[in-house]
Amino acid sequence: MPLTDILTNAFVACVAATVALAVCTWTSSRQKARPKGRKGGISILFEGENAAHASPSTLIALKSTLEDLTWEKAHDQLRHRFQRLPPKPALLNDGIHHIPAMLDGDAAVLIVDRRGDMTTLQLADELQEVVGQSARLRLLQAKIDTLERSSASAPYPMWQMTQDGHVIWTNAAYDALAESVARDETRPALFDDVLGTGTAPVQRRATVTTQEGGMKHWFDASQRGIDGVIVAHAVNIDAVIEAEAAQRNFVQTLAKTFAQLSIGLAIFDRKGQLALFNPALVDLTRLSAEFLSARPDLLSFFDRLRDSRMMPEPKNYGSWRQDITELIKAAADGRYLETWTLESGQTYRVSGKPNPDRAVAFLIEDISAEVALTRNFRAELEMGQSMIDALPEGLAVFSAAGVLTMCNRVYSAMWGVDPQRSFADITIVDSVQLWHAECGPNTALAKIDAFVKAPGKRDEWGFDLKTAKGAEMRCTLTPLLGGATMLQFRDLRRGLPEQPPPFKTALSKVAASN
Repeated sequence: MPLTDILTNAFVACVAATVALAVCTWTSSRQKARPKGRKGGISILFEGENAAHASPSTLIALKSTLEDLTWEKAHDQLRHRFQRLPPKPALLNDGIHHIPAMLDGDAAVLIVDRRGDMTTLQLADELQEVVGQSARLRLLQAKIDTLERSSASAPYPMWQMTQDGHVIWTNAAYDALAESVARDETRPALFDDVLGTGTAPVQRRATVTTQEGGMKHWFDASQRGIDGVIVAHAVNIDAVIEAEAAQRNFVQTLAKTFAQLSIGLAIFDRKGQLALFNPALVDLTRLSAEFLSARPDLLSFFDRLRDSRMMPEPKNYGSWRQDITELIKAAADGRYLETWTLESGQTYRVSGKPNPDRAVAFLIEDISAEVALTRNFRAELEMGQSMIDALPEGLAVFSAAGVLTMCNRVYSAMWGVDPQRSFADITIVDSVQLWHAECGPNTALAKIDAFVKAPGKRDEWGFDLKTAKGAEMRCTLTPLLGGATMLQFRDLRRGLPEQPPPFKTALSKVAASN
């Protein structure tokens, strides 16, 4: 054989050996890269959150198609078995993550490989009988275990029945309640007399009485038909019933209290309708109990008051109605207070106060006697002031604390003092300084401050004064009730002052005309 042929054949053999070695190496690396496990596991390639590739067993186990398969759908199926699986692939860092199963005895590990926007999710199954069945059975078992734990630990009864009323499943709370009321399996289900056996949704309150102690318990029972089975629940509402009873008793107590009040009370709810009123409201407003019992709204209530002349006629009734409407809207922090003077001579104080939940309470109080007393008292004060203003002497009254509480016009003209125009209280110290300035040094003036503020019994005393203008007067200090002191300044000259106050001249004219 020629040497060239030998060399050619040797070269071809070397190339073939090199290619074969490369193929073997690539195959071995591919096999090592595969996740451990057997045929029939879950394998999904996600691009973002959508599946780009999935094995046939995966689609069978997840009951999905490749077009519908997303990370969210896979997560909903796998989270019962692998709780650490995140709801979104973006929550994973790049790299390989091993997520073990949560159940004891389940050695499965979910392998998640995150590479940028691409995520691979792999789970190898150990069974080979039916493709995809093992993974699905494990997922279903995880769901069943989760639901069983939830139902078994539920603090309220849960049960399921057939449409003929036969109980096919109960939880521990139901069994405990049935045992406490001596309900055995041969008797109908709890609350069947209230809920019935229909498949339509039903929700009613029901009671059961325990065998020991005969205690009655309230439940909010409900049931509905699902897939041909009646699913029922019962929630204990003893606390709610006790709260409602306490609320009713409290309302009755308030109603009895309101019934004895002399102030008319009208409470309007969040819808603006009259929710509560007392008998005094009927007496004060003269509105019939039938009208009030019909729960009129605010505007109708005030309209009826206006029609029966139990409120002042507003100058602009349209704007007044708008004010009431704004009061309702601003009831969260607003206040309404008015004094109504009626044609009959009565005077009402009407106040509106906001209550929680946008309710408004109106109180109507008859203050006619209070107003009359105030007017009489004011008239007596004015009469007393007129009387001391008519005296020729200057009078000033100081309280036990030494504050000027009253003086007449002669005193004001004599010393140039007007308490009504003073922002601050005029004290005995201020007055003594004024008298010193007008009369010069006088030892008697220095004793006035101590006399006015002295506690206990005191005797009347007086002294003479002479002003810088030459006026001579007699000052007399007279103790009064409550520790007060009255000072009289009488001009020692003959006759009346050359320029008497204008009011005295007016009184003289009135006396002459009479």
